[in-house]
Amino acid sequence: MSIRLDSEIDFENLKELCSKKNIRKFNDMKDSYKNPEKIKTNPLIYTVYRKDFGDFETGLNVMEPGTINKEFFMTKGHNHEKAKDEIYILISGKGKLLIQEKKTKIFNLKKNKVYVIPGKSGHRLINTGNKKLVVLTIYNKDAGRSYSLRFKKRFFKE
Repeated sequence: MSIRLDSEIDFENLKELCSKKNIRKFNDMKDSYKNPEKIKTNPLIYTVYRKDFGDFETGLNVMEPGTINKEFFMTKGHNHEKAKDEIYILISGKGKLLIQEKKTKIFNLKKNKVYVIPGKSGHRLINTGNKKLVVLTIYNKDAGRSYSLRFKKRFFKE
């Protein structure tokens, strides 16, 4: 299915338009959590539905609510290999956006706000709510992703 410039996209139906789907379970990101050896299950953490638009892609990030050893579910997080900005827009849920540069910045995500992540900055989403966190991302396809960055800030449920 192609999308014309004058098309409207309903976020409820965006998943069906996406050509790629990436699933992250706990075992895919054990090294992101503190004390992972205590966890014997492999829960679904998040799914990303991707749509290719030529020079850029969109990702619909759907993160489950939950914790691992009281640490909130989060994306693996990455930075870009090329200095290309990325846009995040909260669709639903409650969460945080962590941007790690020389200084770490944390944003409580709000609807109707556009968050621009500077190229090459590390970034990750954290679901701090009790419902799914849904965030739309828009990025340049040739930015590349590196998942080797170690994030310093952690978020735990009290």
